[in-house]
Amino acid sequence: MKAGTFFALAILCILVIGGISPVWAAQLNWDAKTFDSATQPSFKFQRTIFIEYPNGGEIADVLRGKTDTIYFVADSSTPGIQAIIDKINEQLQNKQSTVRVTDLKVEYDAELTGRGDNASVDYKLVITPTINGFLIREYMPAAGSSAASPALFDAMWRGIKVDGAFPITTEDYGSVDINLPISFFKKEFPDVAAAMAGSEAEKILSMSLIDAAGIGSQPLGNWHFLFDPTGISAETSRFGFSGARVVVSSFTMGESSIREGQQREKEFNGPFTADTTYNVRSVQAADNANIFLSGYASPDIFEGREVFGVSATAPTGAAQTSTGSFPIFIIYGMAGMAAAGAVGFFAWSNKKAKKESEYIQTGIDPKYLRGVTTSEASGGYHTNRGEAELATDDLSHKQHESVYEQSSRGSLPKGHEQPKEEPKSNPSKGSMPKGWKPS
Repeated sequence: MKAGTFFALAILCILVIGGISPVWAAQLNWDAKTFDSATQPSFKFQRTIFIEYPNGGEIADVLRGKTDTIYFVADSSTPGIQAIIDKINEQLQNKQSTVRVTDLKVEYDAELTGRGDNASVDYKLVITPTINGFLIREYMPAAGSSAASPALFDAMWRGIKVDGAFPITTEDYGSVDINLPISFFKKEFPDVAAAMAGSEAEKILSMSLIDAAGIGSQPLGNWHFLFDPTGISAETSRFGFSGARVVVSSFTMGESSIREGQQREKEFNGPFTADTTYNVRSVQAADNANIFLSGYASPDIFEGREVFGVSATAPTGAAQTSTGSFPIFIIYGMAGMAAAGAVGFFAWSNKKAKKESEYIQTGIDPKYLRGVTTSEASGGYHTNRGEAELATDDLSHKQHESVYEQSSRGSLPKGHEQPKEEPKSNPSKGSMPKGWKPS
C-alpha cells in the first residue's frame, strides 16, 4: 500500500472513530450555568442483556421471534418513587454530601427482540432529580486588600447508586421494578425468570441499573477541563456573582487517557440450566459525564469532600488549568508531534521517490531535441517521416542515416538487385498493350 493511501486511511479512521457516539452505561449531564438549571441534573442508565440459545431449547421456543416493550414515565406522585428518593438521600448523607433530592422524574424503557439464536433486552432508564444544597458557599468579591472567595459547589452527589428492588405502580403495567433488569422477565416472561432462579444468570440480572458509582470514583482532578472565555452566562446573581455576565467552565470524563486510565466496556456472563444450558450476557460501555459551571472553576477539597471552586474571573495564567499545564502541554505537544510527523513523512517520501527514480525510465527534455526529415520523395509523393536528434549534437543526420535510405538504392534492402527497366512503348502505338494488333 502506498504511503499516501495509508496516511489517508489512518486519518479517516481517526475521524470515524472520533465521530462515533457510544451508548454509555451511566451518563450524567449537569448544566449549572444558572441556578435554576443546576437544580435538575440528568442521569441516563443504559444496558443490554442477551439470552443466548445457540442449541435451541424450550427457552428459545418462548423467546424466538418475540417483541415486547414496557415504557412509562413517572414522578413523585407515582407510588414507589418516594422510596427511591429516600434511598438516594440516605446514600448522599453517607457520602457527606450537602445535596438532597426533593423530587424525581423517571422515564423507563425496556424492549425485547427475539432472534434465531439469541434474544436481547435493551434497557434505558432516565432519572431527573430535583436537588438543593449543591451551592455550599456563594462567591464573595474582594473587599479592600483581601482576596475574593470562590463559590463552592458540592460534587459528592455525582456518583449516586441505588441497590435492591424498587417497584413502582403504573397505570398500564401495574407494579414494575425499575432498578433490577430481571423484573422485566418476571413481569413479561415469568417461566424464563423462574428457570434462572439461583443461577449466575439471575445474579447478573439483579445488578442495579441506577449505578453511577464509576462517575463518583473518578477524581475530579482527572477530568478534562475547558475554560471557554467566549461562553458568556447571565443570571448568576444567585451564585454571588452580582448579576455579572461571567464565562463558562466545563468538565468531562469518559474517554481513555493517561489521567483517567483505560475506560473498558463492562461485560458479564452467567449460565443457567433448564432443559439445556443457556447463557446470559450483560453489556454496557464506559461511564460518561459532562458538567458546566458559570465562572472559572477548579476542583478542590473542602472539609474532606470534593467540590468545585468557582470564581467570577479567570486568574492570571488561565492557560494553566485545574490539572496544571497538562491540557495545554498536550495541545502544543500534539501540534509539535503532528508537525514533526509531517516533516518526517515528506522527507521519507522524497527519499523513496529519489530511490525509485533510479529504476524508472526517463526521456530527454524536448527542449534539447530537434526534428529531422528522414524520408525522400517517392514518385510524385513525399512521406512525412522524421526522427529527433540532440540539438547540441555536431553530427548531422546525414552522417547517421541508414543505408536503406540512400538515394542510390531507394528503400530496397541491401543486396537486392533492382529490376531492369522495361523499354518504353512506341508512341505511335498509343497506350495499347504490348503485342496488341488492330483488326
